[in-house]
Amino acid sequence: MTQNEPCVITLEAGTHYICQCGHSKRHPFCDGSHEGTGKHPYALNLAESTEVALCACLKSGNLPYCDGSHLKNP
Repeated sequence: MTQNEPCVITLEAGTHYICQCGHSKRHPFCDGSHEGTGKHPYALNLAESTEVALCACLKSGNLPYCDGSHLKNP
């Protein structure tokens, strides 16, 4: 499910699979709902615990990060 604001979250070090199809029930994380859509999750690799602003509208030009596109294209 997409939304019109970023998902600001602190993620631990490691690999996190971020939904890029908008169908995950575990947003912002992938739950496999992309099967058959031609889309794939973004593997976000973090070396340390980091606060990130993840795109939730799927319009960002810098996926998986928010670039403010939700403000320009509501």
